[in-house]
Amino acid sequence: MYKLFRTKQFVKDYSKTKLSDKHYEKFIKFVSLLLEDLKLPSEALDHELVGNYIAFRECHISGDMLLIYIIEDGYLKLTRIGTHNQLFNN
Repeated sequence: MYKLFRTKQFVKDYSKTKLSDKHYEKFIKFVSLLLEDLKLPSEALDHELVGNYIAFRECHISGDMLLIYIIEDGYLKLTRIGTHNQLFNN
């Protein structure tokens, strides 16, 4: 089991994010699975990233609501959350 760490950027992103109850439940479910080192369901479209986020992973909480994270040193580090446009088109 991993320990949870939220970056300052994640906390900022999360405070701006409007998750419906359904999507909040998915977010909690996905984070819980990751903390237990279990595979995410296929609907999460979990995959590795490249470029500025090499070694990081991304999963889809909903169609365009993404979670960027990395697992290292015994921690699940939540790095960013937001839409594709918010995260990659700045």
